[in-house]
Amino acid sequence: MNKLIWRLFRAELRRGELTIIAAAIVLAVSSVWLFSSITDRLEQAIFSKSGDFIAADRLVRSGHPVDLDLAQRASRLQLDYAEQLLFPSMLYANDKLVLASVKAVSNHYPLKGALRVSKQPTGSGGASIKGVPIGQVYLAERLFYQLGVNIGDQIEIGEATLKIAGRIVNEPDAPFSVFMTAPRVMINIADVLQTEVVQPGSRLSYRYMFAGSKSRLADLELQLKPLLADNQRFINVSSGSSPLANALTKAQQFLLLAGLIGVLLACVAIAVASRLYCQRHYDTVAMFKVVGASKVQIRRIYIGHLSSVVLLSTLLGLGLASILQWPVVNYVEASINITLPSAGLKPYLMAVGSGLICGFAFTLPTLLQLFNVAPMRVIRRDSDDGVVKPLWVGLWMLLSVFGLLWLYSASLSLSLILLGVGLLAVLVLLLTSQLLLWLLKKRSSNLGHVSLKIAVSSLYKRAKQNRVQLIGFTVAIKLALVVWVIQQDLISEWQQQLPAGAPNHFVYNISQQQKQPLIDRFAAENINLGPLFPMLRGRLVAINDELVSQQANGEYSDKESSRRRGAGRELNLSSTADLPYRNQVIDGQWLSPQSQQQASVEQDFAERLAIKLGDTLRFMVGASTFEVKVSSIRSVDWNTMQPNFFVLLSQDVMASFPSGYLSSFNLPANKSAWMAETMASFPTLVLIDVKALIQQLSQVVDQVSLALRLVLVVVLLASSLVLFAQVQGSLQERRLQTVILRTLGASGKVLRNAVIYEFVILGLLSGFIAACAAQGVLLLLQTQVFEIRPMLNWSLWLIGPVLGMVVIASMGASSTLRLLKRNSAQLVRSLR
Repeated sequence: MNKLIWRLFRAELRRGELTIIAAAIVLAVSSVWLFSSITDRLEQAIFSKSGDFIAADRLVRSGHPVDLDLAQRASRLQLDYAEQLLFPSMLYANDKLVLASVKAVSNHYPLKGALRVSKQPTGSGGASIKGVPIGQVYLAERLFYQLGVNIGDQIEIGEATLKIAGRIVNEPDAPFSVFMTAPRVMINIADVLQTEVVQPGSRLSYRYMFAGSKSRLADLELQLKPLLADNQRFINVSSGSSPLANALTKAQQFLLLAGLIGVLLACVAIAVASRLYCQRHYDTVAMFKVVGASKVQIRRIYIGHLSSVVLLSTLLGLGLASILQWPVVNYVEASINITLPSAGLKPYLMAVGSGLICGFAFTLPTLLQLFNVAPMRVIRRDSDDGVVKPLWVGLWMLLSVFGLLWLYSASLSLSLILLGVGLLAVLVLLLTSQLLLWLLKKRSSNLGHVSLKIAVSSLYKRAKQNRVQLIGFTVAIKLALVVWVIQQDLISEWQQQLPAGAPNHFVYNISQQQKQPLIDRFAAENINLGPLFPMLRGRLVAINDELVSQQANGEYSDKESSRRRGAGRELNLSSTADLPYRNQVIDGQWLSPQSQQQASVEQDFAERLAIKLGDTLRFMVGASTFEVKVSSIRSVDWNTMQPNFFVLLSQDVMASFPSGYLSSFNLPANKSAWMAETMASFPTLVLIDVKALIQQLSQVVDQVSLALRLVLVVVLLASSLVLFAQVQGSLQERRLQTVILRTLGASGKVLRNAVIYEFVILGLLSGFIAACAAQGVLLLLQTQVFEIRPMLNWSLWLIGPVLGMVVIASMGASSTLRLLKRNSAQLVRSLR
């Protein structure tokens, strides 16, 4: 029996269907392993490097000391540990007092990233160090100008006298806030007690920092989170709503999509090839039963064939992926200048699981029904026309697709949404394809060309099969178009939010008297200083005369339990005559110079606080209050690295209060000395350097772009398999049609042209539907994922039909024209 199984297996490999199934599984397994491996390692590398922005992998933030032995817990888990304490204090030197933000750090700070300190008060460079020596202090550059001190001088913080040991060049976890007016001072945490600045009621921020392996950090999180108080947070770089966190979230969404596209296409090819394989074996199974083979024996033969193909293909896929990973990893590391960690066990589990699901779930339903073929089929070939139950097979494959979605997304809700959207898309495709084929048939009587009439008639006659082909072709072309446009256009559009000349510095605390001299100084150096926004700090106290809560994050105290939700903090208010960059008014009218007591409110802020057009907002600035009417709601792109505000006021309101100004600019690398001179000339200015953050954001975008280029290769390969499997499935019926037409006197030229026209029309229809579907998907991606302005991509309507026509006509014609080279007798014999 085993010899028979292997002899039949070798013969079946030469027929083609098992080869398609094997190729699809190899592609699915290798692509899943590659994508799981690369994306998982990319994600680890991204978050490892992104940990530089919090100087650790994880940290606990608290407004008071955490009553837990965190150092001991970190030691038990073999994690690196450091502490820091932040508080405001006055500095005293040379008879001058300056308010500063003091960061007291332990000796191991930072755990991630680089603290660079220079021994010169100005300039670039600096060495990477750990911690601050006891009795010494590092100052931000601005403090050297404001206090008139130099390296080696003494400075007083409270009751402590410390020696200035260096200038802070780079602080890995510097807060990304253009409104942090107090310059940084860094001391050793052991010197805090000596300063006597920390007293009951002081504004303090404690940070307990951890770094180490992902698994041990996860264990730490499980241990600590239940023990932390409500006002204590366990955070990582993806916590919060910073531009970096948003970019990382988007990158993960794209990388999740990357692994799924090729697998689903491979599943389509497997399903089509499996159906063709089973149809071709109806007669064989009937003959086996006639000669006395039992159902168990027949099942052993065919399930043995399938299992062999699945297992061998899975192993081949893993082997191919292991070979391909070396050039791919080297290309990734060279392209985005990052070192990828080693692959773990997860990619292997994902790849093997995907291979088994693809191989068995999309073939077994059809194969199991093959065993129900009756011996009577030897005499009556139509006796088993109903042996395959499409509804049962469809439900089984639907569950399999859902299993794949769940495997990749690890989210039940997301899997259900994706499945629902997919079913809706298939339904729309079925209705659209049926409508187009019907319209084509109605117009066929007006066609003068015989070959064209035959092609249209053939398309309509096989409408059921053609709908399946149209869906397969359309899905393949649509996915290829979506990936291509994402790579070519959407990524470019997203990158335009961070163009080469994006601002990398913010300057704040510009007085009215300093405005023009500063503008002139920048103009003389050919550095473009952005718009100057007047700045006002105010607290929202009422909406439509209804008092709002002043608790942070909208939390209510017992005293304020009856109040509506508020901002929970002071807001930065500003005014501008022109709509800011990448702001868009979505409701109402933009503020004009003639506007009186009006405001424009950011969309998400308005939704969070239930603010509507026409509402009255009351703000408090110091001891003064004022009211404004909401005249517009606008959307804001927060990823542009430009100054943006929740609330913009009409110019008459801003004129009633004294204010400083905020601006942004791009500082070339060779202008550091000039910037130091400028800060010396304007010592009250606050300069915020965000070059490192912009570089990190750009790197995330580059990683996404690279992942999509790899996806495009897999999609094209999987699409080719789908197209080839679809064409193979119609060969038997085409043989019969060719015999009939030749018997009726059709020439070889007419038949050849009919075949070409048929696939050209099929390709045009598929390409047109694919272009429509791709445009819809891209509009959703533009608005919901990339958060950029929606726009139509007119090139799709040309590329889609042309791509469908050329690819499908080429593959279809090359697979079927060889039938025309046979004479009628040969074709009749091949039908047996």
